[in-house]
Amino acid sequence: MNKRHSESDLQRACYRLFCLCKPLEYGLLFMNHNNPRNAINGSLLKTMGLVAGVADMTYLHPDGVKFIEFKVDGGKQSEAQKNWQKLVESKGYTYHVIRTTKEFCDLMNIQLNGV
Repeated sequence: MNKRHSESDLQRACYRLFCLCKPLEYGLLFMNHNNPRNAINGSLLKTMGLVAGVADMTYLHPDGVKFIEFKVDGGKQSEAQKNWQKLVESKGYTYHVIRTTKEFCDLMNIQLNGV
């Protein structure tokens, strides 16, 4: 299984857990469109506001916005991702690299008892 597919699987699993465990917050956790299909699509998306390095998901929590990046199997952030993380943290936002569903549940305060 390639890294990209694994990160997608992790993101999908975490999103499902969130929807199951926090149904009243549906819509507050969402994906950021950051993978253009090809160079032409990428150029078009840049004119519409696509920014390199943006986190995979955003969570609009009453205590503040949380940006979430998913990485698995020793995956590392790109330079663009590191730069974007520094930018948002310098503005007071939180940025989290999530590698497991347990880390995600801890971040979101999701209790898995009985799920």
